[in-house]
Amino acid sequence: MNILFALYADFNSNSANPIFLYARELRLAGHNCAVAVPSGLETASQYDSPAFRPILFEEVLSAPELTFPDGRPADVIHACTPREVVRRFITPYMAQRPTPLVIFLEDNEEWLATRALGLEKAGLYRCTQQEIAERLPDGHAHPFYYKGFVGLADAVAVIQEKLKVEVPSWVPCETVMIGVDLDLFAPRPPDPSLRTRYRVGENERVIVYHGGMNGYTRPGIETLCNAVGLINQKGYPCRLLRSGPIALDFLEHMPHETASAISDLGVLRKEELPDLLALADVFVQPGKNDPFEDLRLPGKLPEFLAMGRPVVMPDTNIAHLFKDDLDAIILRSGGAEEIAEKCIDLFSDPHRAETIGRAGRALAEKYFDCRNQARRLEGVYKTACSNFNPAIASEVWRYKGGYAPVSRMLAHKLRLLADDYPIKDGIDAGEMLKEHARYIELMQRRVDGLEYTVHERDGRIASLNQTVADRDGQIVSLNGAVAEREGQIAHLNQAVAERDKQIATILSSTSWRITSPLRSAKHQIRRLLRFFGAKG
Repeated sequence: MNILFALYADFNSNSANPIFLYARELRLAGHNCAVAVPSGLETASQYDSPAFRPILFEEVLSAPELTFPDGRPADVIHACTPREVVRRFITPYMAQRPTPLVIFLEDNEEWLATRALGLEKAGLYRCTQQEIAERLPDGHAHPFYYKGFVGLADAVAVIQEKLKVEVPSWVPCETVMIGVDLDLFAPRPPDPSLRTRYRVGENERVIVYHGGMNGYTRPGIETLCNAVGLINQKGYPCRLLRSGPIALDFLEHMPHETASAISDLGVLRKEELPDLLALADVFVQPGKNDPFEDLRLPGKLPEFLAMGRPVVMPDTNIAHLFKDDLDAIILRSGGAEEIAEKCIDLFSDPHRAETIGRAGRALAEKYFDCRNQARRLEGVYKTACSNFNPAIASEVWRYKGGYAPVSRMLAHKLRLLADDYPIKDGIDAGEMLKEHARYIELMQRRVDGLEYTVHERDGRIASLNQTVADRDGQIVSLNGAVAEREGQIAHLNQAVAERDKQIATILSSTSWRITSPLRSAKHQIRRLLRFFGAKG
């Protein structure tokens, strides 16, 4: 089977490592894998392995049949999340070559997109689809498109059970969790030379945390750092070894006693991580029960468990799989005080810590073995292929534009699927699908009408704004003419003032006073001449 993964970012993204493990195991099972990315192909160099072929979206679209070594196109497409960059790749690909489609869900996409747009949910629904599309940052799902996109899939895989609520009933769905290499991430004694390299004190306990930091994970990491400060304040020397991209810039604002107990190691090579993790006495996955944490599965958690050390984690996402104080320590509030208390309890009872660590390793073997998860994923691919109808796919995926009418595509697919659903136990599933399609079309017509009205309103506002701008330009021009006229008047007034000054100077001069009688006599002579001239 030729399997094409479509990743939403380059190979530095959080999803790249799980994909590598899936691809490696699928390759061992006899499948060919290619991983397509929108950009950053060079970042694949960290995975020096024949498990998959890295390739750009544009290369795949230009020649789908050249993606795999056997000269055939993909037998199944694995869309790594329903984010827009992936959807805009899948749509033109399917228009060229309809293919069984699996979509993988791993996050609360609507919540992430809403936060990325800087909106609350109420504000989201006051925006048009196009406005959101234009404002949406790269690597996020369009909150009005992604559910329709999921409905177009032939099968869906979710990273944990709670995400199944995002999947419509007509799409087969299976849980496929993150895999971990249990041979690489396995219990081992700590390397004393690494303690020396990372300047861990002889009597210091160690907490290890590896992973990147973003706006969503930052509060939890900061809470963990504060907890390390509290542990030290309570008389238990403790050091946090943290690795990952993006430095912990908040350390400079923390008390010196806290910041000095935290070693930010930067990015380490993947092969260095197991030995780093082996230094830990305790692992802490920080966080709290919120819409972001509850619908994800942190990639480092399976690696923590696999190392056989006790794990402290929040009561969210997959916490329901654990028994508190048996195979993990479950946090209730997730605050720094609670984290510090739980860690101190484990430091104070080595036997209990060891027992919990062994139980955590057993859970890792049960739930996160990459071989088992790859087999589950292979089963999802087979389901998608058996569920795939080439005729229906050709009808549905005929739009080549990046902003295809997702809702109409979905309604069209439901109408085509309806004929294949029999009446069972008095329930006409086909008619229900048709009714759902009618509802989707009605809502889309309503949305189109509202957006047309908004477009017209925006056009009128733009026209009025232009009129105002033109008038403002005229006012500016008139103000310029007035200013020019006022300048001329000021110039004339200045000339008059200078003339009056000159006259006043003349009138006050000695010569003017001396000649004043002469001017008076001359004036009298003129009057007499005018008088006698008039008499004559």
